[in-house]
Amino acid sequence: DQDVQDVKNVIQMFRKEYGVELCEENADTFIAHLCMACMRNTTKEEVPPLTEDNLAELAALPTYQKSLEILNKMQEVMVNPLSSTEKNYVLLHLNNLIQKLKDLGEWPETA
Repeated sequence: DQDVQDVKNVIQMFRKEYGVELCEENADTFIAHLCMACMRNTTKEEVPPLTEDNLAELAALPTYQKSLEILNKMQEVMVNPLSSTEKNYVLLHLNNLIQKLKDLGEWPETA
């Protein structure tokens, strides 16, 4: 299933690019949301877009630029490209993931 392969590719990319091993303890929410985004992408199910206020809050986060970089790297390893709406949700979850990894001491200082 291509959805599963895309998620595996993203997990491998995190390991290779950032030295971070995504697992249930540190990334369960992110992986669950990524799986759902990939599934919706395949089935063409649409979700309501984030509001302009949500997008502005997202862009103001200190981890936003890094999450954009990661999203671009994710898209390079994924066969099925995400819709623009799904990309915004993934950005939101990437920011949360980075913060969680920082809190756990698992995010590399050089990243």
